[in-house]
Amino acid sequence: MERRLAAIVAGDIVGYSRLMAEDEAATYAGLRSAFDEVIRPVFERHNGRMFKNTGDGFLAAFPSVNQALDSAVEMQEGFADLPLKLRIGLNLGDVIEEEGDVFGDGVNVAARLEAMAEPGSIYVSAAVVRSADRNRDQYFQRIGHRKAKNLPDAIDVYVVRPKQRRLGATAGWMRGIMPGGRRAMVACAGGLAALAVVAAAASGNQWLSGMTARVAPSWAWISGAGNADARPSVAVLPFDNMSGDQGQNYFADGLTEDITTELARNADLQVIARNSSFAFRGQAVDIREIGARLGAGYVVEGSARREGDQLRVVAQLIDTRSGAHLWSRSYDRRVEDVFAVQTDLTSEIVAHLVSYVRESEAAEAADRPTESLQAYDLVLQARDRYKHGSSDETSLLAARALYQRALELDPAYAAARAYLGMTYIVDFVQGVSGRATQADVDIGLSEARQSIRLSPDLPIGYQVLSFGLAAKGEYEESIRAARQSVELNPNDPDSLMALAKAQVRFGDYDDAVANAERARRLHPMAPEYYVYVHGQALYAAGRVSEAETVLAECLLRAPAEASCLLILAAVQANQGEIDEARTTMARLLVADPKFSLVAERDYRRFGNSPLMDRFLSELAKAEAPETAQSPDRAKERPA
Repeated sequence: MERRLAAIVAGDIVGYSRLMAEDEAATYAGLRSAFDEVIRPVFERHNGRMFKNTGDGFLAAFPSVNQALDSAVEMQEGFADLPLKLRIGLNLGDVIEEEGDVFGDGVNVAARLEAMAEPGSIYVSAAVVRSADRNRDQYFQRIGHRKAKNLPDAIDVYVVRPKQRRLGATAGWMRGIMPGGRRAMVACAGGLAALAVVAAAASGNQWLSGMTARVAPSWAWISGAGNADARPSVAVLPFDNMSGDQGQNYFADGLTEDITTELARNADLQVIARNSSFAFRGQAVDIREIGARLGAGYVVEGSARREGDQLRVVAQLIDTRSGAHLWSRSYDRRVEDVFAVQTDLTSEIVAHLVSYVRESEAAEAADRPTESLQAYDLVLQARDRYKHGSSDETSLLAARALYQRALELDPAYAAARAYLGMTYIVDFVQGVSGRATQADVDIGLSEARQSIRLSPDLPIGYQVLSFGLAAKGEYEESIRAARQSVELNPNDPDSLMALAKAQVRFGDYDDAVANAERARRLHPMAPEYYVYVHGQALYAAGRVSEAETVLAECLLRAPAEASCLLILAAVQANQGEIDEARTTMARLLVADPKFSLVAERDYRRFGNSPLMDRFLSELAKAEAPETAQSPDRAKERPA
């Protein structure tokens, strides 16, 4: 008898008994083919040993976690073209080996993980995640703790999201584990395809016409048709203001945003971005359609009434696939108890959507961001007054003044400091007022650092810090702050997209693609900036055909989007489509007459990597100007 550490893979053919009853001969032939052509060859390639075969299932041992992971992914890719579906559980643990058989908790946990897994998926334990190579960290999505039969403790479960070699390489087996929203995503893709056809016909653009057939599949993937993330997805719709005073809309909106933020900090959920959810404000849309368009299995909707010092909040949780109301609750409190209402709401929603919530997470959710209700109210007004990305100087300065007033009431209000810092950095980066300088960035960074000192676990503090450091060209520090922001709030699409952009600069191209795709799934109605960063990451990762498809989507929605035109010109030159690249460059120079190769060299969007040199070379092939053209020359260029 020998005791050792081993990676155990448990697999099972889904619905085998039913399939045998329906067509015994074909099912048995398919099973034998799967074992002979997929399972056994994969084990041989990765040094795995099958120690138990139950006919429609198996158990195998591997000397390392990485070999077991590679084996599991290859098996699912092999099953993508088969009529059978496989589910896999993988665990690392102590086992006892005796006379060729393997026993112990390490085997039991793998078997329980397999039983939990969705058809076509790979579920792994936290021990696997901890032991895998660090460059695989981005390919695990935490589901949370799950109770398992005959095991005393809940298992911390993760689903494997494999590294995409190309758009369709892993999508084949991942499509099988998409939660019930796949039909909705297909419908969404069909709608986008129809939009593409209309746009192409109207423009007469041959390149655009040629791309329309490729855009819809790409959008279906980004929207979740290939998403292996098994966590519940939820969107918080804007709460109705029932006070009868339209001036109180900001309070209902702020309450909605804060509930969204608190939910997003829970790693057991996927939470749709606030801006996507708010697109449905005031629309009489069936809840099933909302779920389909947002890729959300559940929605929270409700109302808030604030009268004097009294607050009434009503909320309900709805399953978007069936329309069933899973839970509803009303809260009658004093206004000063608004934070307790948020905490109770968040905790109850989480309890209904995930089976386990750590006590520490509940305690964090209960923290009051400020003791001053008036300061909180001012922050809600400020957030309502200025939305990130707006170029309205009056709104920006008004919001800044409101944040400053909030801090006069509570100087230790960490979130207010972070938001205040953002106003200074945004003003400089986006040129909102036209007067901001590097000194404004320094003020913004100071406020961000103060917010982190006051609240070390505040995601927005690290997000603002990352934004400011990037504005100063301190990219290594910026990416560290971005990673911290994502770690604290894994459902914030802005943080994910900021991290993706920073990763492109530092050569983490595959991780950049993964984060950009996740950001777009969480924010299905995101602005073109998201599409541009995604396309840029695909180009950097060498997936130029996919980059062209994604950029086509961007230009369907915004034909003069300069960033998308820029990357597309390089993509086309890379593929030898020189005439098309030059046409795209001409369109870019109309959209951005100040563009030049000199400015691109200074900006270093791909850092100091060999890719940066190749990018500049491809832009030169597209006839990018060395220096900015004069206004008169710019006017001569065709639209």
